[in-house]
Amino acid sequence: MFERYTESARRSLFFARYESSQLGGVSIETEHLLLGLVRDGSALTMLTGLPLEGLRLDLERRALVREKVSTSVEIPFSSATKRALQFAAEEADRLLRSYIGTEHLLLGLLREEDSVAARTLAARGVRLGDVRRKAEELHGPLEASAEPVARLAFDQIKSLVEELARAPRDSPEAAALVTRIHARIDALLNGYGIR
Repeated sequence: MFERYTESARRSLFFARYESSQLGGVSIETEHLLLGLVRDGSALTMLTGLPLEGLRLDLERRALVREKVSTSVEIPFSSATKRALQFAAEEADRLLRSYIGTEHLLLGLLREEDSVAARTLAARGVRLGDVRRKAEELHGPLEASAEPVARLAFDQIKSLVEELARAPRDSPEAAALVTRIHARIDALLNGYGIR
């Protein structure tokens, strides 16, 4: 599931799991993922100039704290965190990226608007559109030529269609794949000025 994730994004997920265990979480919530991003630090470079001081304390205050859980215990992702991870994949697809980085995880958290993480960031003036623009500026175009970008997009769409063919009919996985396919096609069409 995490083969597209960069090393930094995987590290953030590891840190999120650690944060959840330290706070006694029964699942990895969006606030734990944001704490993981804070601990890793790479995504937060996009938020320079924003009042992020006290972010960790604010998130820890909002989290439901229980007795610490052993780090050897498996801790699942909450439904909201799973949606945020799906949104992160969609954001990477929209930007025609073959990888999912910490910037995409941050965008995914912001899209899960009713989550503790999104509300905490919004209270500090962090807006989805602003972070999306910074993510686009972060790397610029993939290649100077449009052909490699188109090839990458077509290969990703083909891979998603193959996954869809294997997914159970009318399942949540199939619906998520259809959404990702539409996002990839839209990104490709928008990249060529078709729409």
